[in-house]
Amino acid sequence: MPDFQSLFEESKGKPVVYKGQELHLVDFVPFDQGDSIRVTFERTSSEWRQGVGLRVQGALEVAGQTINGPIVLWEDTAPTETKIRILAPAGQLEVKNVWDTGDGVTHSWYYGAAMIVEELASGGRRYRCNDGHPDEDFDDIVFRLEKLED
Repeated sequence: MPDFQSLFEESKGKPVVYKGQELHLVDFVPFDQGDSIRVTFERTSSEWRQGVGLRVQGALEVAGQTINGPIVLWEDTAPTETKIRILAPAGQLEVKNVWDTGDGVTHSWYYGAAMIVEELASGGRRYRCNDGHPDEDFDDIVFRLEKLED
């Protein structure tokens, strides 16, 4: 069983290389104030509920609601595609995978958690993610994040 947690602890949360793949605990996507993004769920394969955690230093607008602080899009309750407008000053959007083991707690960043981040020709990114199970299949949740043209 892979021990991604130890690798990320040693790197102080920076990306690590495992079997030739660069793994991320979290990704940071640059943005300008007013940018819009789309998060698209491609697939999940886990016994646990899967989600996408997003955070900026400021607010995000989702479905007409302004949210200050982090948001989670759960694959079982959010639409397959969700448009989000960034209301924060220019900076970086924090992107991570999250999961709920059935205890009602949003879990992230431990045990088997890791993401493979793929740059897409469209300029977006695909995230192939491991949740807290210490395996190396990176299919617990797969999603895309793409910047939208206004």
